[in-house]
Amino acid sequence: MTHNHMGYKSKNDCKVFLLCWMAYFSTYIGRLNFSAVIPEIQKSGIWSEAQIASVSSVFFVCYGVGQLISGILGDRADTRKMVFLGLFVSAICNVGGFLFQIYPVFLVLWALNGFVQSLVWTPILKIGSMQYDIETVNKFGVDMSTTVPLGTLLSYGLSLVTLLFCPWRFVFLTCGLFEAVVAFVWLLTTKPLLKKAEEKPEEEKKQEKIAAPPAASAKVTLKAMAVSGVLLMMIPIIIQGTLKDSVTQWVPAFFSGQFGSATTFSLALTMLLPIVNVTGAYFANALNHKLHNEMATSAVFFGLASLFLVILKFFGTKSMVLSLICMATVTNCMFAVNVMLITLVPLQFAKLGRVSTIGGALNAIAYVGCGALNLLAGKILEGDNGWSSLFVLWIILGALAIIFSLLIIPLWKRFLVKNREY
Repeated sequence: MTHNHMGYKSKNDCKVFLLCWMAYFSTYIGRLNFSAVIPEIQKSGIWSEAQIASVSSVFFVCYGVGQLISGILGDRADTRKMVFLGLFVSAICNVGGFLFQIYPVFLVLWALNGFVQSLVWTPILKIGSMQYDIETVNKFGVDMSTTVPLGTLLSYGLSLVTLLFCPWRFVFLTCGLFEAVVAFVWLLTTKPLLKKAEEKPEEEKKQEKIAAPPAASAKVTLKAMAVSGVLLMMIPIIIQGTLKDSVTQWVPAFFSGQFGSATTFSLALTMLLPIVNVTGAYFANALNHKLHNEMATSAVFFGLASLFLVILKFFGTKSMVLSLICMATVTNCMFAVNVMLITLVPLQFAKLGRVSTIGGALNAIAYVGCGALNLLAGKILEGDNGWSSLFVLWIILGALAIIFSLLIIPLWKRFLVKNREY
């Protein structure tokens, strides 16, 4: 009867998934709306390119740092209340963005928005691990990954519709109200559902404790990360985060600035990117089944992305269609790499009992690095050869990612072999 519950074993399990999906999905509504209104902010002239980039960067940095903190809190605090707090305060930050467009005030609001949004993901992972068995939790993780492209799509769509009728600051009000509604739906509906997961029979809890591996010490974990190449992976991870999120963020501004298209039309074009990106995870998974090495798979996608960045640099500014194809391919490839390095790599450390720790660390470094490099992007765009120079930076980053990926492949392969033998 699982077909009646979207593949989950009970109606309750299905409801928990849908609520978790909606909660994390809504965080994208309240974060990518800033990217959607960048062209309008540029036209208004109230902020410089560097200031616009710093707002985006402070979100990424605070979100990344928050990932580490929320991972620790998630093991101690009430996960249900953490998710509500993250969503509701994020909604308040968005409403604050509607009320205040003064740069220092908005910068603080968006920094807080980044931090509180980090309170949503790790509690949801914990809820999933408590609610589902081993077989179903993998399905839960895959299903949750669709929140990224679909959340991106709705964020741009909601922003587009708002801009058709209202000034750009109303985008933050619309998205803030959306998040607030989801926050209260979460708070009012999850308690009776999650109670079943939290009040498992004592015998079942004992079995789970026996099955769960003891967490390795910090020294053992750090050594495993070093010998497996995970420490070196942080460079490609930072780069994939930059190319995935930075490219997505600047797309509306690029079409508006280079081709003179209206902001609403630029957003309509940008909405094609997440539709394409849904396929990235499936392409990556199919290739990885053949290569059996996440780093080798990542190297292939970094190579493909770099090729299209070169095409974008030399030919993209002459054709809107070609630019869109290039950017869609780049973000699709980076979404594929993200699945490999942020999702699958940490799962290989299950025997050390450090999946969450390593996953949180890799996710954090991706966002902090992306935030720092995005500041550089803002400075570059203020120069005489703004977009051309930014494309060169992206190409250099792509080349570095390929080099590091190739260096890490043998280390990761050796680790996978030992891990299977263990």
